[in-house]
Amino acid sequence: MRDVHEKAFQAIQDFVVKRERNIQNRKSMEDKLAKELNDSNRNWTITQLHIVSLIHDNEKPINNTFLADQLNISKAAVSKAISVLMEHNMLSAHRNANNNREIHYSLTEKGKQLAAIHDRIHEMVKSRYMQLFEKFSDSELEVVIKFLNEWSKQI
Repeated sequence: MRDVHEKAFQAIQDFVVKRERNIQNRKSMEDKLAKELNDSNRNWTITQLHIVSLIHDNEKPINNTFLADQLNISKAAVSKAISVLMEHNMLSAHRNANNNREIHYSLTEKGKQLAAIHDRIHEMVKSRYMQLFEKFSDSELEVVIKFLNEWSKQI
């Protein structure tokens, strides 16, 4: 994959993440996830899905500070999302042996399933964007990247 395509995808991904934070109704994706997990009463937020994915993709212990930094959201927003994930048995919490106040999170089996579903959807979306990028030259995509980065600052 060409470097400019990766940059364009990253710019779109950043834009979508910011936009999604402000959208109240994400019914279709949430319904699909709930159906696959046999949890028809749960509507997952983008933040919750990204938290599960980050925990899944990282080998080191994950805490609220790491998640807040990676997602560029407040620790309070992370705590709120974590509490829902814990309530639905997606995560387990472990106290740090060296610092009893610090809590680390790991995925349960159910959480690993949710992370896998999220990753599949993420790859499908990325594939669609990569096909779209093939219609543009590198210089055209650079303009798109610049535009999206500037637009993202305005949101």
